[in-house]
Amino acid sequence: MTEPIRFIEELAANAWRPEIEQHIGGWRLRFSGGDSRRVNSVWPNRLPGPQPLEDYLALAEAFYHRLGIVPRFQVCPAAQPEDLFEVLAARGYTQTAHTTVMTASSDVLVPVPRPASWALTGAEALTDEWFEVYTGFAGYSAESLPVRRGILSRIGPPAHFVLAHVDGIPAATGLGVAERGWMGVFCMVTDAGQRRQGLASAVIRALAYWGRSQGAENIFLQVMDDNPAAVRLYEKLGFTPFYQYAYWEKR
Repeated sequence: MTEPIRFIEELAANAWRPEIEQHIGGWRLRFSGGDSRRVNSVWPNRLPGPQPLEDYLALAEAFYHRLGIVPRFQVCPAAQPEDLFEVLAARGYTQTAHTTVMTASSDVLVPVPRPASWALTGAEALTDEWFEVYTGFAGYSAESLPVRRGILSRIGPPAHFVLAHVDGIPAATGLGVAERGWMGVFCMVTDAGQRRQGLASAVIRALAYWGRSQGAENIFLQVMDDNPAAVRLYEKLGFTPFYQYAYWEKR
């Protein structure tokens, strides 16, 4: 299953682009600053090259030290070399942010009737309203906002930003990015006062409907293992676990 996992990790990396990306053979060293781990970590899912692994590890660590952050690797079952997690552990790295990637067919996410008080709109590019609602509900600090805006402005494949209103008041957001028959779901956030009403399900269904118009027959998303409520929601919608990854950091 290594190649399908690597493929999804490539799609996810294309959807969540860093400000700086340095390639070392098949490894991508990513940096943007801010609090997003993905754009501040090594994408190590292809072999770095013919030199000793120690050389590439030293290059990666020097890259992050030069930019003022801790070295970090995003390690999934497709990581190369295959014993990378053992190498990192021996080097003093520890795991954090365990995450499950779940997948579903877009066929199971057909739109269903929703209350007349709900209105879902979509945009093909980032808007100020969508960004303010998303970052506000997610609780991001003011210092992190330029980094988040940069990430969301660098998406290359077709994207769809969905914003849900209840009685005219912003209530939930979601983002879909479509590429090569798949759609990734990101930025799912619901107002704390509107949760457990079905808004997140409605947003995902709207994204799935758009994704099919882009040729996306399958969907993937990432959910932190410490968010069991979200896991249950996605399972109820028909998503199933595919693989897991974690970030390995050297403090």
